[in-house]
Amino acid sequence: MPKQYEHLRLPKTVQEYDRKKHGGGGYEMIEERNKNDFYETQIKTFQNLKQDQDILKKRYREYFDPSLIFKMEINQNVDEEAFRNELSRMGIEVISPAPDKKGFWVVFAENRALNDFSKKLKDYSEEKRQYKFFNAIETLLDIPPKEKIGKQLKQNPLGKDEFSYLDVEIWKMEKQTLRHFIQGDGNLAGLESFIKDKNGRITDKLITNNFCLLRVYGNNAIFDEIAVFKEIASIDRPPKPYITVSSLNVPKEDLEIGNPPSDSAIGILVMDSGIVSNHPLLENAVGDEKAIVTRHRSKIEDDKPTDDVGHGTQVAGIALYGDVKECIDRKNFDPEVWIYSAKVMFAEKQPDGTVVAEYDHEELLEHQFERAVRWVAENYPNCKVVNVSFGNLNNRIFSGRKQFNLSSLVDELAKELKIVFVISTGNYRDFDLNAYPAYFHDGANDNAKIIEPASSALALTVGSVAPPYGPDVRSQTDILSSPAKTFYPSPFTRVGPGYKGMVKPELVEVGGNVITGRHQPTNNIGGKIISLNKDFIREGRLFSADIGTSFSAPKVSNCIARLWNKYPDYSTNLIKAIVLSSTSIPAERPGFLQDIKLSDNNEELASLLNVYGYGIPSLNKATFSLDNRVLLIADDKIKLDSIHFYQFYLPEEFINERGNRQLAVTLVFDPLVNKNRIDYLGCIMEFHLFHSLEIKEIEQCFKQL
Repeated sequence: MPKQYEHLRLPKTVQEYDRKKHGGGGYEMIEERNKNDFYETQIKTFQNLKQDQDILKKRYREYFDPSLIFKMEINQNVDEEAFRNELSRMGIEVISPAPDKKGFWVVFAENRALNDFSKKLKDYSEEKRQYKFFNAIETLLDIPPKEKIGKQLKQNPLGKDEFSYLDVEIWKMEKQTLRHFIQGDGNLAGLESFIKDKNGRITDKLITNNFCLLRVYGNNAIFDEIAVFKEIASIDRPPKPYITVSSLNVPKEDLEIGNPPSDSAIGILVMDSGIVSNHPLLENAVGDEKAIVTRHRSKIEDDKPTDDVGHGTQVAGIALYGDVKECIDRKNFDPEVWIYSAKVMFAEKQPDGTVVAEYDHEELLEHQFERAVRWVAENYPNCKVVNVSFGNLNNRIFSGRKQFNLSSLVDELAKELKIVFVISTGNYRDFDLNAYPAYFHDGANDNAKIIEPASSALALTVGSVAPPYGPDVRSQTDILSSPAKTFYPSPFTRVGPGYKGMVKPELVEVGGNVITGRHQPTNNIGGKIISLNKDFIREGRLFSADIGTSFSAPKVSNCIARLWNKYPDYSTNLIKAIVLSSTSIPAERPGFLQDIKLSDNNEELASLLNVYGYGIPSLNKATFSLDNRVLLIADDKIKLDSIHFYQFYLPEEFINERGNRQLAVTLVFDPLVNKNRIDYLGCIMEFHLFHSLEIKEIEQCFKQL
């Protein structure tokens, strides 16, 4: 066995240099316009918007003072900060820019805005003053109620007399403005009273730095009326979980079960359907379990954190042991990490007798999510990993989409609490095996894109690859097959890119395979992933088997937690960086993916990263350096608009010996996020690699930029 070493520190020079800043661009006239006609059209629109606001003020004067919120169509890539400042001088505040700069910006106008806007626009039209920012404004538009109706509500609208729970998002404005709109301010009753007077109710609300979301119980009449309010951004049906469960058997007597982990071992929070904590392979390693109780205790009760679905127990088994099949093969289960469980979904029997997983109807999933993470962070500081193996199938991320609320919440919590979130990409259910793997190609199928909350920028998102076992039973009567071979992308995995073109997923792990054939023997698990069975007492089976990205994510969670056990003082960013540095993309790949070279730097390489991310992580590589593979690490803070220099010397063997050699750089950082800005990340970082130069020479180059 090669000699193993702990990683080395990357030397940093003492100096810290400021980066030269560059100003933003101007506002070009996209095409010649008649400025007077432009003035007349926009002033008329603005006046109509103001008249509509006055009508709403009169109609709802006892409840709230309606805001003037509308859209601006922007025709060019503007400098966001400069453009915001120009609008702000007229009393117009941006509350939601277009994701790609050009497009529709949502703005909020103060009472003085009409006069200031009119005066400056008049000067622009008469060329008394240039006011070039008007060149970027194509037109002003109202936001009609029908644009606020979400995809699921459009596909499945409320019945005539149906009362239901819907999610209502309010444009993110100042907290005091939001509070007055929702709760009133003494003189005005607020939205909550309005809904109550219409025989509905607000059952939950969550206001974060990035969004304001309500869960509202009501009927068509209520939702049709509140859709008219300018403050309302969207109305849609709540998300629903999608999970599956099956089982198999191995006798307990054949297994050796180890002692509990050490008290200082890292914990993993499994946020799911709860766990069966008395399962023989779980009970020694359960730190705590909690039902995230809804305020009305309608379905999730304080004293019932037990898994009634089965999914959470399966996920927890893999989070605890990593590879359950490998543990079975060696007949030894030795837990190295703690498992914490937060129950946020429950089993509900349908009219046809089937049982499905559901989220609480009255409380926002985002609210439960936040309370679950804060519970474990405040009570169990050793729990530094959160596994999320569920998502919203109806919210897929692709070009032009805004960041989703739950994804944004993950980023807020990751930054604040210094926790690593590991999230599955979600399962693509409508794949066509005959078209595998072409439907993974970027642009070929938007339905196969990753789903909320996998688009989180600061989380590690995990896709699925096929296991190194599968269709191994072949005879004249039993023919099993799959288009996916060992470590090929699983046919059901979802692909990136992520929000704003980010590499998503970052990682892939074994999550199962789709096996086709006939007369499959009962003792053949095919391409399924083995985990723990919640019904082990009733069925007499300790284990279950299933497929899905739900089981890829906890394997990565296990890897991260065990690495953190080795290096407990490392930061979240450094742990993530080390795991990412250990990855490799399989050399053998299917279809168009095989033709892409890892050395390429083009759109084809992006297509490869959309499927595999940076590859499959290796706990062994992440944990140790070897004689021929050395990891240099640095964990620092850097000021905005600054530069750090690191210097290291390559050994002679690396330079002079023949053979394949590689220098790989991994950079991880955790900026603040803002869902209501074009640049979702508060800042960006980049690195450059130079050789055979002195620090002073490089510094001089940067000064000249």
